[in-house]
Amino acid sequence: MAEPGRQPSGELLENRFAGPALGSLFHSPEFFRMHAGEAGLYLEWAVQGQVQACIHFTRQEGGLWRSPGRGTFAGYAWSSTLPMDSLWAFHQAALQRLHDHGARQVQILTAPMAHDPLAFSQQSYLLRSTGFDITRCDLNQSIALDSRPLAERMSYGNLKRLRKCQREGVVAELLGPDALAAVVDTLAANRAAKGHSLSMTLDGLAQMQQRFPGQVFLYGAQAGDEQAAAAYCLRLTPQTLYVFYWGDRPGYAQLSPVVALADCIDRHARSLGVEHICVGTSTIDAAPNFGLLQFKRNLGFGESLKLQFTRSLP
Repeated sequence: MAEPGRQPSGELLENRFAGPALGSLFHSPEFFRMHAGEAGLYLEWAVQGQVQACIHFTRQEGGLWRSPGRGTFAGYAWSSTLPMDSLWAFHQAALQRLHDHGARQVQILTAPMAHDPLAFSQQSYLLRSTGFDITRCDLNQSIALDSRPLAERMSYGNLKRLRKCQREGVVAELLGPDALAAVVDTLAANRAAKGHSLSMTLDGLAQMQQRFPGQVFLYGAQAGDEQAAAAYCLRLTPQTLYVFYWGDRPGYAQLSPVVALADCIDRHARSLGVEHICVGTSTIDAAPNFGLLQFKRNLGFGESLKLQFTRSLP
């Protein structure tokens, strides 16, 4: 609520891309342009001529507008100096603009709680207090880096696997951009063995590399002449590294090269000054994957909530 006698002021900007950068890679105009095409709205809130908040939506079928159209999360990003009543005013202006564009339903996927507990709490309250329902609830897993290396935080069983990889000459390392095809081949083989496919193609992942130089990192674990495991990671913010894809090649389950890969990612993240590594969700709404949850927990990654909010518009 605004203070007595004070009304929050601001100007809603539509597809102006006035900047500056707020939030994560997933909030950026570049990410929006890559996935939204002509079916999107990039909304910013300017206070006294300075952009203080943003959100983007992509039109789906049936009058649904979603933030993000594709990707793990988006929702609102805002400056820490923006008063809460001004954020509320931006939200109401955004809903009105969506209504003007024919939106019948609005869906927002917010960042996991562990990424920024304060922003998660504020945004969750903002959405619930304005008629949004929680329509999906997942457990995301991540780790806040401290003085202990990952090897000291993983389970004893995984520490033994890490040492076994080292004894058997598995080399886990950061790879150059030209290793993308080999990395995707390993990841695709991992998914195919489980009856799945990658959600993005090689071309799409290459576009991410090109659009976000310095924010895409490739890792591989080499066993002899073959890549035994690989990872495609995104530096979402200076503080957060996100494991977008990772997995081992079929036939390497007993060696568990992903453990060596996780140790490599941890060491490289520390050299970058990253504070937080996220390895994504281990549930599909109400359907937990207990095996995946425990696998990530045994590597040292803990759970936090990741929510989806939905509201119909009159």
